Amino acid sequence: MNKTKEVSWFYFFLGLACFLIPGGVAVFIAYDRGISFAPVLMFTGIVIWGGLFWLFPFIEKKVRKDKKQISFDERDQLIHKKAVMAGYVVLWLYFVTACVIAWCIVGPHGSISVNVMPLTLLGGLVIFTFVQGLACLIQYGRGGKDGEK
Repeated sequence: MNKTKEVSWFYFFLGLACFLIPGGVAVFIAYDRGISFAPVLMFTGIVIWGGLFWLFPFIEKKVRKDKKQISFDERDQLIHKKAVMAGYVVLWLYFVTACVIAWCIVGPHGSISVNVMPLTLLGGLVIFTFVQGLACLIQYGRGGKDGEK
């Protein structure tokens, strides 16, 4: 297993844990004590973290630029771009499906609780991170020994 595949596994599990743990705590606080500053702040942090999480490999590349060792080449960058695109496609499909299902359940004249919206957003972030990590690992798995063709 090459270095970039190990980093992909790390980001895969780190990303899911960073969304599921604080998201679960925020949902528990919101349903136990009602909407207050703490769960809203946690959801805001999760959204910001989720929106910027896919940038970490590029930031890591810039930080390690002064080293002689190449840790993120053109193939890695292409794999990362394809994985982000796959994540966004599945994210849009998730949001469309969530909207259609909610409309089918309550009908055109019904209403949905506002507590469902943060859960939908958190679900979208988890799905995006999961699909992005899975797409990276699948693309690295296509290579031969040590991730090379």
